[in-house]
Amino acid sequence: MIRLFFVVCAISAISTYSLLQPKTTFYPKHQASIRDTNTHSMAQLLAGMPISAGGWELVGKESVVKKHYAEFEKGWKNLTDKRLDKMRLWQKQELAEWRTNTYNLFYPFSGPDFLNAFELFPNADNYVLFGLEQVGSLPTREQMKGWYLDSYLTGVRQGLSEIFSRNYFITSRMSGALNAQVKGVLPIMAVFLARTGNEILNIQKVYLQKDGRTLDRPLTDSKENLFAGVHIIFKNLSREITQHIYYFGTDVSDAPLTYRTELLKFIKDMPQKVTLVKSASYLLHTESFTTIRKLITEESIAVLQDDTGVPYKYFLPTTWDLQLYGKYAKPIADFNYGYQPDLQAKFTKDAAQVKAINFTFGYHWWTDNSSILYFKRK
Repeated sequence: MIRLFFVVCAISAISTYSLLQPKTTFYPKHQASIRDTNTHSMAQLLAGMPISAGGWELVGKESVVKKHYAEFEKGWKNLTDKRLDKMRLWQKQELAEWRTNTYNLFYPFSGPDFLNAFELFPNADNYVLFGLEQVGSLPTREQMKGWYLDSYLTGVRQGLSEIFSRNYFITSRMSGALNAQVKGVLPIMAVFLARTGNEILNIQKVYLQKDGRTLDRPLTDSKENLFAGVHIIFKNLSREITQHIYYFGTDVSDAPLTYRTELLKFIKDMPQKVTLVKSASYLLHTESFTTIRKLITEESIAVLQDDTGVPYKYFLPTTWDLQLYGKYAKPIADFNYGYQPDLQAKFTKDAAQVKAINFTFGYHWWTDNSSILYFKRK
């Protein structure tokens, strides 16, 4: 009888333990989190917005902050008027299903561009972003005074200058802007979160274990034997659910990925993947990025990209439905190897079905030659 009791208890313990373990690598959609009002208020300051709480109100009264607010607003208004407002309307018309469906967004080569990820796919449970830029750090309230405050806010505007004018980052210029006071992508992502009506609840360092599962620790934590990124938990002010960003500063070409099996496992474990590729230097056209290219075409349920993404020839018509938008043009001079004659022929053949767009998307930012390819798995 005693032996049976211990067996029952053991089975019960195993069952309870199983229920407590995450079923996938990712956090559940409705995870509760303690609000980090300090970080959210800092994000509002950097984003040129009214500060709600957290003790940053006094910093906001500095003259250099008022100058930052005025100059930031000019840049943001230019971006909003020329691109974001038009893109938001297009999103509601053409991507309406992603405002309600459950899915996860995979955005390789994004850098800190949470802005376009959220504007196009606002309802993702998880946003997985990659770039060569490192995670970096956020300023403390004690640091933000005098010359440091002025220099930091100037660095934020410089880091966002390409987004303000073109709506994409140039990696080489981005690296130059983010190597003084403004360190890494975290400050820029904080700006985008605040400006898209989101509240930052928590920011932690995230480690990938060998099986691809995540391990959250404080930002100051250091485990040299584990691959690390950042995990941001946030909530949109118009919704009740929490959402998550995972950013990793790393090279995702084939050679490094042979040593990053945990990273591949992490990506592959993400269910219901929608992929976004934009202004990606035509990297997926080269043989050095075969692994990521195959992952996108084999595992995505939908792919939204410009012509810098996965070449058109890899999307078999028996597997994918395709809607074309805009105009296809030869790549800009820096990327002349990215021209796709078959995609040009597709735009010409299906001209009657190609839908117009009234905003730029990608490298042809000064013309109306932007193209969008929207693939949905059959």
